[in-house]
Amino acid sequence: MAKSSTYFGLRRGSTKSHTFSVVDGKQITKDRVEGGKDPRTFAQMSQRCLVSTIGSAYSATKCICDHSFEGKSAGMPCMREFMSTNLKLIQISKEYDNGSFGFNRYKESAFKAGSYVISKGSLQKALVNAEISSVNVADKKVSLNLVEVRNGTIAEVTEAMGCKIFGDMCTVAVMYPKSDGSYGFGAVRFTYISGASILESFAVAVIGDVASATPTFTSNLLKVDVHLAYNLDEAASTDSTYMTAITSRKVNGSWLRSYAQFNVSEAIPTFAAAISTYPIGQERFLNGSDISTASASTNGGDNSGSNGEDDNSGKPNQTGNEEP
Repeated sequence: MAKSSTYFGLRRGSTKSHTFSVVDGKQITKDRVEGGKDPRTFAQMSQRCLVSTIGSAYSATKCICDHSFEGKSAGMPCMREFMSTNLKLIQISKEYDNGSFGFNRYKESAFKAGSYVISKGSLQKALVNAEISSVNVADKKVSLNLVEVRNGTIAEVTEAMGCKIFGDMCTVAVMYPKSDGSYGFGAVRFTYISGASILESFAVAVIGDVASATPTFTSNLLKVDVHLAYNLDEAASTDSTYMTAITSRKVNGSWLRSYAQFNVSEAIPTFAAAISTYPIGQERFLNGSDISTASASTNGGDNSGSNGEDDNSGKPNQTGNEEP
């Protein structure tokens, strides 16, 4: 691998013998690979399944995850952190079949429910006692109980949300089952501002699949009704819908974050069900073969060759957006 710095500037593309790409502002030149074989062993296709699954998850959660990892700049560095962090978790889920992650079937790009880490940082966790109180399929609405306090003061609510100074943010993320069989993702961001009451003390914005959000504060309980842009699965319930929250604070020009992870225990399909759709041991499976006849049992798992990490199927868009 060599770095090119000619007067032509940074290049992307390829020639007969080399390929060019730009990584973190540097041009990377590689020898062009010819005559390579597509992965077809069980081990190789297992890796492809995991990478495709996580790539689809990043694409769905990118509106948050491309800038939610403390110490990582927006875009590709956050994507790498998301991928590496969750790859370790999904490998454990695959090994122990614990239902923490759903897995993508062959050539599928849908977002599956999973116990994804969507934020990492040094701040204390936010909204640890929050819960989803109801799911209304007809109205495309998910209702969340965020904070319940004793005296109903602004100080109590902001402390529970992890906010201490004006400008602090609490982002509530929701993962929900869609009518097309995939999962959707959206978030509501509460920004702590100067106000006379609980509701006046937070500016509310939405992102992702959230069309609008309506917060209320009654009986010392802060709630928010999250109105989604897409239809929910007819069987959607509080058990199949998930939430987590991120606290953000800007200090000396850099954003600090809290740790946030979804808690999923019955995700589908299982790894066994997903990998059974991957054609294994066939010469030309990527060129129109019938995947319905493929079986995970066709190969015992030869570990030679590529592990599939260079495959781009299911991988996310790598551009990022800055805070907020």
